[in-house]
Amino acid sequence: MEIKNENYGGFIVSKNIIYGKSIRYSFREKSSIPQLNGWNFYAIDEDEEYISNSDNFIILSAKSMYDINPIILALFHAPYGTDLCWLYENDIHVGFYDLKLEREFSISEILNRINKKR
Repeated sequence: MEIKNENYGGFIVSKNIIYGKSIRYSFREKSSIPQLNGWNFYAIDEDEEYISNSDNFIILSAKSMYDINPIILALFHAPYGTDLCWLYENDIHVGFYDLKLEREFSISEILNRINKKR
């Protein structure tokens, strides 16, 4: 799959994800920096002290995010305000818990929701 980074902008990502920890939370907010797309990703087991330190985060391209988990680019068009907890069974990503709607969604359900809004 050819990924054109300029079509996506930068993702803010916890360095723990780069070091191999699973994604636990992702949310999208409108960015005041045009080069960023508003997506933020936190890893499992990060406390308030960790996430309060901007040195613990890095900006990644779409290609790098795809390499971490291809589902991320499928989620890309979710609207600003999307707030997801990533769910796992036996260390395998199986779905999401939408923190705004307060309910679980399978990966296919959330992709269908996003595609219907496009």
